[in-house]
Amino acid sequence: MASKATFELTSAQERLLNDMPLTFLVGFDEAKRWPISHAISWVQALDAVTIRLALTKNSHIVTILTTEKTAGLIFIEDGQSYHVLLSSIQEFEPSIKPSLHLRFFEGHVEEVRNISFYGASYAQPEITKTYDIRAAEKLDREVGESLHS
Repeated sequence: MASKATFELTSAQERLLNDMPLTFLVGFDEAKRWPISHAISWVQALDAVTIRLALTKNSHIVTILTTEKTAGLIFIEDGQSYHVLLSSIQEFEPSIKPSLHLRFFEGHVEEVRNISFYGASYAQPEITKTYDIRAAEKLDREVGESLHS
């Protein structure tokens, strides 16, 4: 079922992304000529057209973002799945640094499209941290602060 593209996030989508849900970041590796995908949760919507994200410094997608400057972000909101096309992706240095060395990126929302198949409804998957829960919560707080700094 075709859906019309919008050109900014809804307020509900902004709130959801600021809760650090499971999202999928997709880039295109030009050298290999194939897409690269990563599951991430460190995503924040600064506003309806600006998304920031944090990645581990040695992630292959970091190279993709620094060279290609575009990516897709897939997430579930209110029973539907969405794809956000990001352009003008740039690395930035947050004023608040987390304890873990990460790379920070900001992108501009070009379009938001419902990519659900007809007759489907999805639930946001629960993320279970498999290491020290206090350390995970502390790191999530630090990264959230960094993304908004």
